Amino acid sequence: MDRRSFVMTGAWLSAAGGGAWPWLARAASTSNTLAVVDASLGEGRVLSGWATRRAIPVFETGDDIGALWYAALAPRLAATPGLVIGVTRASDYFVLGELALRSARMVEHERAWHTGPRTPVAFLIGPAAQVGAPGPVRHIG
Repeated sequence: MDRRSFVMTGAWLSAAGGGAWPWLARAASTSNTLAVVDASLGEGRVLSGWATRRAIPVFETGDDIGALWYAALAPRLAATPGLVIGVTRASDYFVLGELALRSARMVEHERAWHTGPRTPVAFLIGPAAQVGAPGPVRHIG
């Protein structure tokens, strides 16, 4: 990562964790929160480190977000419902969102787009009752 990307990524997460996105801090204080990151994105690596320091399990998107959903995330969320925070590419977010919103009866609580060469998406998905503050919510199913 070059110096400019490092500075921009650090500023992006500082804003996210420091109050620009209060939902990120709220998710960190909620039990059973999971983090999904694309480690090829600077923002994903920063969120991964942030989540790890808070003992939040981190899952890398890998090559197949659908496989990650069915093999790891869905079974874990079925056993113990919780929140999913993350930073992924828009295409992975779309697939994850559709799977979570349709099959797990979850809702999108927050989403933020960050402009850049790969357009990362930061998001919070979870059960409707688990996040108290309203946000831009999309219900499906």
